[in-house]
Amino acid sequence: MEALFLKGIYLLSDHHKLDKAFELFRMHYRQNKWDEAEQVADYMNDLAHNLYQEQLQRSADGMNFTLQTKRPLVFYYAYSYLGKAIVYQEKRLFDQAREYIIKYAEMGWFNGLDDEGIEEVERFRFFAKANLFAVDLLSGKKEVLDEYVHFIRENGEELLPGLIVITEAANHHHWDVNHILNEFSQQFDDFSSYEDMGNRVYYTKLLYQLVVYYFKQNKYSIALNYILEFLSFSSNMEADNELKVVMALFEEYRAFASEEQQNQFKTIIKGVLSNEKNDYFSCYGVNVS
Repeated sequence: MEALFLKGIYLLSDHHKLDKAFELFRMHYRQNKWDEAEQVADYMNDLAHNLYQEQLQRSADGMNFTLQTKRPLVFYYAYSYLGKAIVYQEKRLFDQAREYIIKYAEMGWFNGLDDEGIEEVERFRFFAKANLFAVDLLSGKKEVLDEYVHFIRENGEELLPGLIVITEAANHHHWDVNHILNEFSQQFDDFSSYEDMGNRVYYTKLLYQLVVYYFKQNKYSIALNYILEFLSFSSNMEADNELKVVMALFEEYRAFASEEQQNQFKTIIKGVLSNEKNDYFSCYGVNVS
């Protein structure tokens, strides 16, 4: 396992091992591979810690310390804690998630911070505030819901991940959050137009939670529409686990689908299969229509 993990690190970009670990964690996050993601977060933490100790020693010896990374060292140290918190949150181990959120909430102890490093410390402090709300809600503390809605209203970059948290919490704890979804419904078109991978992954996760939410509310037509949106949007993304579930849900509730919805489903699936066949056979010079 260790050999395979290190191979994964080295097969990525030509950048520093910290940047490679960051890329690998995000890849496992997209694929919902939480055990692998945790291993990467631990690796990143060990590496960042060792480099920090080296930085302190060189500074004490009056020597320069240069790191060829995309971001300052404090970013990777904090991100390793954030990664662990994400893993524990996804595993619904909320007490452990809080412990790691608190760790990256205050990285001001880090010596040798320049202006960029100070900005990162502030950024992770903000992330911690958002993510403490998230674990509170996911663990069933509905009393913080109104405060969290106000928070995502005031911080637009948190709206998409915030709606994922709210719908997931609603699904687990049987809450009615229709009023919140209605308030932000006009932003959904904006979400679907995002081009960066991070927000596209977030949008697929939101669609997945919306499918579950509306099925639980017996609003089958709405749920089926979100399945179709999910399938259409995620066909070229790494969302295998959710893809299998929503396809199974469509089949389970096919009797509630309109003729138009069934035709859309058939068209999307044909497109996915066509792409898969072409990808598979193209290396042999064969095109499949």
